Amino acid sequence: MSRRALLVSGLAAAAVAALVLLPGDIGASAGPEPMRYDRDTCARCRMRISQPGQGGELRDPRGKLSKYDDVGCLLVALWSEHREVTDAWVEDHEGGGFVPLTAAWFAIGASSETPMGFGVTAFRDEGAARAHALRHGGTVGRLEDVLRDSARFQRARASRE
Repeated sequence: MSRRALLVSGLAAAAVAALVLLPGDIGASAGPEPMRYDRDTCARCRMRISQPGQGGELRDPRGKLSKYDDVGCLLVALWSEHREVTDAWVEDHEGGGFVPLTAAWFAIGASSETPMGFGVTAFRDEGAARAHALRHGGTVGRLEDVLRDSARFQRARASRE
């Protein structure tokens, strides 16, 4: 084998090893992870995550997962990122695990308590969101409807800066 072929082979092997061994690259995890209630803390407000069915998770492009105790904390984090994020999930308030953020239905402005008081609760099923909003006095919508109430999130963001 020529010296040049050996060099190219060595560089190729080093590149493959770097891609496999570097954290957060191709070998990164995908999808949400189970919440460890009373052990995990919110990446935004640092409160202990203790209320099932209220939080969410965000995975950055390098594969790092951040957990949030309130749907509002997750949305403020997204707002602060100033980039498109496609790997985000919210907990179904009815106990149905995680729902992709863009597929969830939300009870918005309902008087039910959320951990940080944002008043946004996520559901997998539209009917469950409507029943919750009816019981607690709110409206129902998708992510774009939640984000229209930008004042709710800008106040929270300003209080952290």
